[in-house]
Parts: sequence; C-alpha cells; structure tokens
Amino acid sequence: MKRNLFLNPAFILTVFFYIFSLNSCKNDDEKENENEGARFVSQQLLSSKTESELSVIYTFLGATYLPAFDLVPHVKSGIKIHKVIYKTDYQNQEVQASGLVCIPDEPGEYPVLCFQNGTNTLYAKAPSKNYSDPLFTVLEGVASMGFIVVIPDYLGFGESEQIFHPYLHSETTVSAILDMIRATKEFSEEENTVAQSGKDLFILGYSQGGWATLSLQKAIEQNYSSEFNLVASACGAGPYNLNSLNEYVLSQNEYPMPYFLAYILKGHKSAGSITNGYADVFNATYASKIDALFDGKHSGDEINAALTTNINQLITAGYRSGYKTDAKYASIRSAFANNSVTAWNVSTPTRLFHASNDVYIPISITEKMTNDFRAVGVPESKLQMITIPGYDHPAGVIPTGVNAVLWFLSFNP
Repeated sequence: MKRNLFLNPAFILTVFFYIFSLNSCKNDDEKENENEGARFVSQQLLSSKTESELSVIYTFLGATYLPAFDLVPHVKSGIKIHKVIYKTDYQNQEVQASGLVCIPDEPGEYPVLCFQNGTNTLYAKAPSKNYSDPLFTVLEGVASMGFIVVIPDYLGFGESEQIFHPYLHSETTVSAILDMIRATKEFSEEENTVAQSGKDLFILGYSQGGWATLSLQKAIEQNYSSEFNLVASACGAGPYNLNSLNEYVLSQNEYPMPYFLAYILKGHKSAGSITNGYADVFNATYASKIDALFDGKHSGDEINAALTTNINQLITAGYRSGYKTDAKYASIRSAFANNSVTAWNVSTPTRLFHASNDVYIPISITEKMTNDFRAVGVPESKLQMITIPGYDHPAGVIPTGVNAVLWFLSFNP
C-alpha cells in the first residue's frame, strides 16, 4: 500500500495544531428564521479562515499527496463556516437536523458543492461539532475556490441525536440531504450573505457518503431535476449494492469492520425496514452487546474491538447458510434490495472512484456498479470508473476528494 502521510498520526497532529490556531475567530451568535414555511431554522458562525491560511493548508496537503498542489492556485478568498439548523421529515414527523455551510468572502452567486461523509458512530464527530478536523477543514476550504460547501451531519447526529442514525437507509438519507441544500439557499437569502447560493449543484461523497451521493444523484435526476441543476457527481468507495457487500463479508474468514454489519442491522431496525432481531444474525455473545455499543459514545474501532473479525464466530450458522433463501431473513433481503442503488441511464457526468486495495468495501462492488450502468446504455463519456492504485479504504479518501474537486473546477473555472 502507498504510504499516505495525511493519515500519519504525526502529520495529522501537526496539521491539527495549525488548523486549531486558525479557529480563534469563533462566533457563538445564533440567528433564527421565523418563516414557518422554510426549511432553514437558524445559523451560527463557527469559524473563519483567510485566503492565505487556506493556501497554507493545501500546500501542506500537496506535500503528502502531490496533486493537491494543483488546488492552491484556485484559492481565491477567505471563507466563513456556519452551523445551519434546518427542518426535515423522519417517519412522518418534522424534526430538526443540522450541518455545515461554508461560504466564500467574495460577493457573487456560487454553485453548491454538497459533501456526504463516511461512516461515523460518534456524536462528537458530526461535522457541525468536529468542524476543525483536518479532513473537514480541507473540504470546508473548497468554498474559497468558488463554491458554497455544504456538509450534512446526517440524521442521528448534530441537532437530531434523539434519532438513531438510519445507516444506509436511502429514502431518509436523500430527503434530509435535499432539505439541507434547500435550507442553504434560504439561509443565504434570509441572512443576505455576500455569497448567494445558485441553482448549480455538485455532489461528492466517500464510503457511506459515496453510496449516499449516488442515491442522491438518482433521486435528483429522476424526481428533482427542475429544482436542482446537477452539474457533476463524484462517488468514492460506496457500498452501492448491499446484497453484494453482505455476500462478500459472508465469504470471508475474517472481516476487519464487523461494526459495519451491526450498524446496518440496527440502523434498518430503527427505520422499520428490518424486523429480524440481532440474534437472528449475530451469535448470542455479540448480539447482546449491539444496543449498548451504538450509543453515540463508542467509535467504530471500539465497537470492532467488542465484536470479532472472525465471521464464523460473529455470524450465526443459520444466517450464513440461509440468508439467500430462508423466509426468516426476508425482511433483510428486502431492505438490502430496496436500499441498494440500481443502475439507470444517468444524465449527469459521473465518476466512481475506488482504491484498489480496499478490503472494507471491495472494489468489485464499484466494478459491478459500473458494469450495470454499461448494461443500461451509459457510455464511458458520461460515467467513468477511476481506480486509485495502491491505496486502501481509509487512505483512498484524499485522492478521491482531491481529484473530484479538480474535476469539478473544470466545470466551474
């Protein structure tokens, strides 16, 4: 595997302290919107960064991943980072959700770039709480390149911690993201920000966020194309086909991310799409732990440590042998099918990124997704699969993000 210094603890610590030193411009003033028909509820200015500070950040990044140097000339202004609270719907109830909105300091109308982040279990790591994280800072800074950057918290995090996160549940994920984008436009209008939100939209995500981005793209193209002008979509390492991911995991002797499986089951149980109990899938030793582990205070690594990477020990024999055919698991098969992304004749320029050495979400899932698109007539000129050689799942996020943003900039010079 290629060594990615961005993931090296010493490098992260250096960048973290540099970034932390830039966050002295915090503002706790919160302003509310009284328009009852709006999605936007309120905003809070969290931080700001100057053009020169952002140039240093991308120069640091370029020292670890060379193509990131090409981002530096595109930094044109400082930015302001806001937490936005907005209204959305979950299980037929209105709830408040949240996320980050990052705005250029230069006046003008800007396209929106919406980023969907990867799998997280910690309340404290939601984007609106963890906005100083080096990865989020890199994404926030893209606002200086001529975008309004939106980073949703996802339901279950930020202002909606009372809900258990509906992990990899398509309908709720897509509706909450769309409402965040709508709220961003309302925020820029209501607050009369110097940078105004335009109709053009770019979308980007990695891992869970790659799946969310492709799901969002399909929804926009098929149902919301008159509301949003989707210019380009970049999806990285997404579990687009949940049945394929399940089959891959069950075929392994060891799987390094057992908490993914537990998260899918618990998330879909909370959303009402799976009726099976934990003990139908996980052996008793582990089934009894799941609810307590997913409390918003345990990280993925901590949950993995409490489970086991040995699939025979983790998963019941009945599920391993009967998942595909046993009526007992019908709700799981149905949920996986209904929340997978099926190919359609895409109208938006699309790129699917995947690291070649990914053992969390294997590259075969993106290869299958690409082949499915080809089978319904999508040409390479419209959709490309881009392999990131020598990288694994965690390291692949930086090449995916950098190359996606550089590609987006070609549409938005």
